[in-house]
Amino acid sequence: MPFPWLECAPPRSDGEDHRVTAATSELASRAGVLYRLGFTQADATARLAAAVAWEYDSGQHGTPATFRRPPALADAAIAKIVADTFARRPG
Repeated sequence: MPFPWLECAPPRSDGEDHRVTAATSELASRAGVLYRLGFTQADATARLAAAVAWEYDSGQHGTPATFRRPPALADAAIAKIVADTFARRPG
């Protein structure tokens, strides 16, 4: 008896770009929340960088390449996302 739900779809050709886009928009949203909560830009950057590091770098040894932190989510890139969000003064 075949199980059609057992077959996996092939990965998207733009999967990495799609994940990075989703992650950066989520970081911008979180930075807006932290701004509204009264966090300083430095504290928000440190908090978001720590969250990304935990998500991607916590199991670095033996981690498949799909779960390693992409260069677009480096600490400097996170700092730029936070700075851009704080400059907009989201309210």
